[in-house]
Amino acid sequence: GTYFTCEENWPGYFVNAGTRTEEQDRIGVDDQSTRYLWETLAGNSEERLDEFSRFNVAPTGASAMDDYRNEANGHGYIVEIDPYTQNSRAKKRTALGRFRHEGCTFGKLEEGKPVVFYSGHDSRFEYLYKFESAAAWDPADANPDNRLAMGDKYMDEGTLYVARFNEDSTGTWLPLTLDSVTTAGGTLADHFDSLAEIIINTAGAADLVGATTMDR
Repeated sequence: GTYFTCEENWPGYFVNAGTRTEEQDRIGVDDQSTRYLWETLAGNSEERLDEFSRFNVAPTGASAMDDYRNEANGHGYIVEIDPYTQNSRAKKRTALGRFRHEGCTFGKLEEGKPVVFYSGHDSRFEYLYKFESAAAWDPADANPDNRLAMGDKYMDEGTLYVARFNEDSTGTWLPLTLDSVTTAGGTLADHFDSLAEIIINTAGAADLVGATTMDR
């Protein structure tokens, strides 16, 4: 099989000393410095291929092609790795949401039913998420020749949900889709133009639909 690794404390690696976007502020990108001050070495004579410049996500160029304003958007995901296949490349399973992932586990596999993955946001007063695959589980996929192809099948298409709990310990899984109803009575389409934008700001979308925070 494969294994998952979780991108967890990545916001501390980036800084936007200019005007942070709503998403950057929500997820915890700092406006003063990075955790390790890597950005202070930008322009150093020993820097290679902008290895330090990329941690500054403030817009500094004429367009996104001229700076690293979108660099942080590539972080915050579940990453699937095949340790058995030489030269295979890890894959980020972006459909499972972007936040500070603390682990990822899946539910019982049942033939003909979606594969379900669960993950928590490891920060104070954050949320619990699940992802249901669009594809139904086929037991014939249990021992594939191409392991990452199974991830493609069950982790690239589906629906991401966030949990809302009630006082009586029951709860509801709220889908994070463009037509999901917000607590203000609108939909997520009033705030996001695409599912990709919802994924980029998963926590912000969860705020809008009224998810329940955890008491970490």
